[in-house]
Amino acid sequence: MGSNVSSVHDVPSSTEIKNSLVVEVESRRQWRSLFDSMKGSYKLLVIDFTAAWCGPCKAMEPRVKEIVSRYPEAVFARVDVDRFMDVAGTYRANTLPAFVFVKRGEEIDRVVGAKPDELVYKIEKHRG
Repeated sequence: MGSNVSSVHDVPSSTEIKNSLVVEVESRRQWRSLFDSMKGSYKLLVIDFTAAWCGPCKAMEPRVKEIVSRYPEAVFARVDVDRFMDVAGTYRANTLPAFVFVKRGEEIDRVVGAKPDELVYKIEKHRG
């Protein structure tokens, strides 16, 4: 693979989640497993809502990879809004890119748009 993205087609184990920098959500079952496992954790979950056609999302990709590598204590999940409209709808991810910050199953903050400095600021704010 050579990238910092885990493309797991089934539910990742806790070891896979711990060792991967970004969980690429490939199924509803995988999403539910990840979300449920994070409900019982104080770790920060950053959900990156994206789409293949989204120019600003593509422009942010290298910055997101760099940011993700600096915060191994957080869990990052990438969700394609076209594949998982229900998940995007739950978090009102209507403008892309959208980064939703979740702790213990509750949304605590978000960044909408290609704003890498704001993304870093909010990760710093909520990671502890």
